[in-house]
Amino acid sequence: MKTPPELATSRLILNECVLADAQAVFSLFANDKVTQFYDLAAFETLEAARELIKQDAVKHQQQLMLRWAIRDKITQQFLGGCGVNHFEPQRHVAVIGYELMPQAWGHGLATEALQAVVDYLFTKYRHAINRIEAFVMQGNIGSEKVLKKLGFKCEGVLRQHSYWKNQYHDLSLFSLLKHEYLQQE
Repeated sequence: MKTPPELATSRLILNECVLADAQAVFSLFANDKVTQFYDLAAFETLEAARELIKQDAVKHQQQLMLRWAIRDKITQQFLGGCGVNHFEPQRHVAVIGYELMPQAWGHGLATEALQAVVDYLFTKYRHAINRIEAFVMQGNIGSEKVLKKLGFKCEGVLRQHSYWKNQYHDLSLFSLLKHEYLQQE
C-alpha cells in the first residue's frame, strides 16, 4: 500500500496518519473549537476517528486525496492534519484543507505545513496542477490569514455554497495560481 511521501520543514514532519493516531485524531475532532468552521460535527467516539483515518487511506489509494499528519519534528507529537481534500484533474486543480490542535494555533505551524504542501504540489504535479483552492467558512479569520501569508487571493464569497450542521454556509474561495507561486520564489 503506497503512503503519502514524508515532507519536512524546520519544525514539522508531515507523514502518514495511521490507526495508532486514532486517539489524537479523536482529540482533534472532538474539540468544538476545531470543528466550529468544519463540515462535520464534533466526534463523539474513538471509532469515528478510526473510520476517518481508514476512509482517508482508501481515498488516497484511489488518488482522490492526499492527506498528511502534521507532527512536531522533535517529539513526533501529532498536531493536526493537512493536504489535498480532492483533486479535479480536468481543471488542473487541487483543493486543500487543514486543521490543527488549538494548542498549536498562533505559532505559524499551519502556514509552515501548508507551505510544504503547496511546494510539493507545484513541484511534484507541476504539469497537472495549475491552481490550488481553499474554501473558508465566513468568520474563520485565522484560516484567511494563513492563506494570505502563502500568497492565496480571495476570489469572493460563494453564498450558501455548502450545507452541514443543518444549515447553509457562505464560503470564501481562495486560490493560488502556479505562475503566482513561481513569482514568489
